[in-house]
Amino acid sequence: MDVTEPFCVMDCSLVRCATGRSCSNLRELLEAIRAAPETVVEHHMMRCALEDHFELHEFPNDLARWCWTVLGDNVLGEQLALVDPYRQSSTTALRAAIVNVLEDRLWGLDHVPWCRPGLELHLIESYLIAYDTGERIFTPAALVEAIGHMSPRSLFFHVHDARRRTTGRTDDFSQWLEQSGAEESLVARLRGIDFYFLSLSQLRDSLTEAFRQYVAEAPPVARIAP
Repeated sequence: MDVTEPFCVMDCSLVRCATGRSCSNLRELLEAIRAAPETVVEHHMMRCALEDHFELHEFPNDLARWCWTVLGDNVLGEQLALVDPYRQSSTTALRAAIVNVLEDRLWGLDHVPWCRPGLELHLIESYLIAYDTGERIFTPAALVEAIGHMSPRSLFFHVHDARRRTTGRTDDFSQWLEQSGAEESLVARLRGIDFYFLSLSQLRDSLTEAFRQYVAEAPPVARIAP
């Protein structure tokens, strides 16, 4: 395997800004999503994965979590949880997908669900600030080890953010391995991880397991060299 360029480990921080707008019921949520800046939609559907409380919930985005736990609408919560923003071509398309789900649900309800006072959804816009950690990885074997101690923010940057940042809409790990001449089966395993529905700690476990399974199943000549 000819690795020409080392893997540059990046980290990131989330800069949050309050919009001053909150939602108390489903109709207000619909109107807010229609009018909110793209940075608000992106925060509540993608960058919210960086919030600590997401390790405690099974929901992949803020909207699904709020509708399920606060409005008590399990059906809507499940429908919003299935809206994968990384399969949308743009934030405009993502907004349209969310609006369609909310409109369809409102159409089928006899009354508009409200939340209890104090449990409103406060809309946040955020920006991702990336920075170089200075760490460089030179071999696939070193990458496996490094993933085990990377910060959750690094994993988010190299997997979540990479899907929207890279031309191939893939994660940084598999892209580097592919460019380095890694086996196609290993690249495919990493790209097959359904990361959006995992917490960042679960993502780390899934990445590590993908490498483990590859090593276990690959013939000796194809295994990851140290």
